[in-house]
This record gives sequence, C-alpha cells and structure tokens, in this order.
Amino acid sequence: MKWAGIALLVVVLATAVVLRVLGMDAALWHAWKLNGRAMPETALNLGRYRVDIDARVIEGIADDLSALSYNPERNTLFGILNGEPMLVELSLEGQLLRQVFIEGVVDMEGLSHVSGNRFVIAEERSQRLLILDIPDGVDRVDASQARSLRIGLDDPGNKGFEGVTWDHVSNRLLVVNERDPLRVLAVEGFVDDDLDQRMSLSISDYRQAGGSLPLRDLSSLVLDEQTGHLLLLSDESRMVMEFDAENRPISVLGLWWGMAGLSANVPQAEGMALDSQRRLYIVSEPNLFYRFTPTGD
Repeated sequence: MKWAGIALLVVVLATAVVLRVLGMDAALWHAWKLNGRAMPETALNLGRYRVDIDARVIEGIADDLSALSYNPERNTLFGILNGEPMLVELSLEGQLLRQVFIEGVVDMEGLSHVSGNRFVIAEERSQRLLILDIPDGVDRVDASQARSLRIGLDDPGNKGFEGVTWDHVSNRLLVVNERDPLRVLAVEGFVDDDLDQRMSLSISDYRQAGGSLPLRDLSSLVLDEQTGHLLLLSDESRMVMEFDAENRPISVLGLWWGMAGLSANVPQAEGMALDSQRRLYIVSEPNLFYRFTPTGD
C-alpha cells in the first residue's frame, strides 16, 4: 500500500508539472468549474458544443489565415491573410469562394463585417482601424485612402490588436488587445457615416477582471447579440470563454484533443465567428477550419 500511495503521488505530481508547462492547469480547473455550474437559460453554454467540422484544410489558402467574421446578408464567412494582405470569403463548410487583394495595409489581424459591403480591419502593430468597402466582383481594393483611426494606448510591438467585432445592437466596435494587458476596447462613433458624430472609447481590462482568469492571451472575440454575451478566444490557452453582460465568465469550450469531440489540439486558433444559428466557427493558422454546433443537452 505504501508503494502504491507513493506511485500515485508521483503520477499526480508529474501530471501537475505537465499541465503547468502547457499552461493548462488553471484552464482545466476553470473549465470544470464553469461547465459544471447552473447555466442561464439564454446563455450559449459552450460546454454543450461539439465539433462537426474538424480541422478541415481550406484548399487554395497556403498560410497565415487570421480573423473570421460572419456576414448574415450573404450567409458566408470572411477572413484575412496577414502575410500576403488578402481578404477571403468562405462558405459555412470551409470552401474558399473568393479572394480580394488589399493594398495599403500592414499586418492585418482583425476583421468584422458591418453591413452591406462594409468591413472594419484592424492592424496589429500600428493599432489602426480601417473602414473598407469591398464591392462585389472586385479582386483588388486600395485601402490607402480609407477612413482610419489609430489608438495609441500602448507600445504594442507584436502584441497589439488581434480581433474586432461589430455590435449591431449598440452601434459600437469591440476591439481585443492580445496581451500586456488583455483588453477589450469599445469604440463608438467611428463606424458612422456622420463625420460629426462624437467618438468615444471605453476599456475593459481583463488582466484585472477578478485576477484569476486562465486566458494567457486574446486572439479574437465575437458578440452574441441575442444575449449581449461576449466570447473571447485564447490561442495560447486553447479555449473559448463566454462572459455575461457583467463580464463574468459563465462557460468554457476547450480546444484540446478529446474536448468537444476534437481529434487533436487546435494548433493556433486565430479567428472566430458565430452564425445566425449560433454555430461557432474557428480558423487556425495555417489554413484549418472548425465548426462547433450546439447539442440539445
């Protein structure tokens, strides 16, 4: 019995060390704690989501797929390539439908559809937001004269803006900062045809929200407009976390092998979108496509 107890202790300690190295110990604890609690009826409840398209390679895209946005008017998805600056349109099954070369941008990382042919793009290092109109049938757009806004809150280096999403209900743009600190910015008045509209900026600093969130970085975000709940994607933590309207975490989706039916870890999750059926889409560099569907549980 003594040696059996020692052996068990060794296994437990070894597992703890491995999880600590992978940065997953706190994440697993929070996933267990959040997914085990009573869920508000209106919540997405990420713990009931299961993958139904798992790591599909998007043919025609070689590398650098980053960001994702759902266009309800076309019922398609849009993403960007941040190596060669390209906007791509994808079907809801992950097939490449269209490519548009974007001139006059550097280091695109965030993308959100607003309405019609209008999109907002975020540049990471410069912390710049741009409004672009992408007409049907074009294969090249010049962004050098696009309306833009630079938000110089920090010295971002390569840890600046990673994602944007348009809030149709409150007419505001939500922008996520990757880390140092983990931030979600709300920008009002920028995406507006009235140039006299007063702009405002508010900040939610998730580094300080409770002090114990397991998210090591922020790669993307999307707003569930039915509830006002915000989903935050973390590449390094390999998880999506749902926050309620008071910024409290209420559910978690793990992006590791075996969780939600995944056949392997999602290697580098960079973009996320939610469609009108509340199906969740994630793209991972270099060119992998995932779709998660809520079950009836």
